Amino acid sequence: MCYNICMKNAPLTLTFGSVQLPVSADGLLHAESVQRQLGLPHLSWDAVLIEHALPETYRDFGGGLEAAISVADFALLAFALETPEARRWQKRARELLVRTLQGDVKLAAHIADRAAPESRRWLAARLESTGARRELLSTVARHGGVGTVYGQLGSISNRAVLGKNSAAVRQERGVKSTRDGLTSEELLRLAYIDTVTARAIQEGAAQGNAAILRLHEQVARRERQSWEGFAARAG
Repeated sequence: MCYNICMKNAPLTLTFGSVQLPVSADGLLHAESVQRQLGLPHLSWDAVLIEHALPETYRDFGGGLEAAISVADFALLAFALETPEARRWQKRARELLVRTLQGDVKLAAHIADRAAPESRRWLAARLESTGARRELLSTVARHGGVGTVYGQLGSISNRAVLGKNSAAVRQERGVKSTRDGLTSEELLRLAYIDTVTARAIQEGAAQGNAAILRLHEQVARRERQSWEGFAARAG
């Protein structure tokens, strides 16, 4: 099961399995539909808000302003209520948690299938970047890389592509993992640097931290120069 915002038809809908909920352009859910999904059609929405200390919010779902609720508050309600409908949502959530903890990639695939094209491109770049980094680190280990060399490799790549270190990127872009805050373009540039470095280490039979870092710096510098030249021509 998964959910996403679908923009094919008006009004917008958020899909979770077979359930479709109207959603506003900024991602808030239609409150009346939520009430039905959670088995609360007999209660006034004001009473629900008061009982669960939720904010009063309105959005236009195509017919003027109507009560709305965030996805996070919808999840809060689903776990706070004891209606049969809410318990079904709780069961779905448990199933998703189990699949997540078990590393079920099919769950990720279902989410990706329903995502917007730009999101799928970003995910593909993210996976390519992660794969390239793992291959580089494995190559470094086989060629005598030890200790701080692994962190130094990342710093060299980040300076070449981002012009700053990982900590600064995480702070500026509000993410815990650096790669989660990068664009598709930045991810692919990092993947290229890591891939070319891994190949250069193997072909040149580089051995030890100093030789590995020297190669990586050369690759990163050439990539940055090429990118700057391309950007200048495009501009």
